[in-house]
Amino acid sequence: MLARTICVCALAAALAPVAASAGDGKPAYGCAPGFNLGAKNLVEFLQLPRTQAAIADGLTTEEEVAAAFAAKDRNGDGYWCVQLSEGFQKNGPYSVYYYNVTDDNASKPSG
Repeated sequence: MLARTICVCALAAALAPVAASAGDGKPAYGCAPGFNLGAKNLVEFLQLPRTQAAIADGLTTEEEVAAAFAAKDRNGDGYWCVQLSEGFQKNGPYSVYYYNVTDDNASKPSG
């Protein structure tokens, strides 16, 4: 239970949003440099090896990942930018489960 709480807290910290915008005040499309795994929708994110490992090891469920995904998809376009985590999470005991994610900076088309 403690491991699950630690993992959820670390996941929440990793999901902190990063703002990005173009010089004219309108969001640009895509992911910031360094997000080497690119933009992923929920299905693609669930298929990533670290996400699969966290689910297989009982640290989270697909439903919990989907809820986190929806909560952090601030622009509502259905994509996150993903990179392998760095920093303090890189060498921690649960580092095999982490990705650094942020919402992509695309505008959701209207209409």
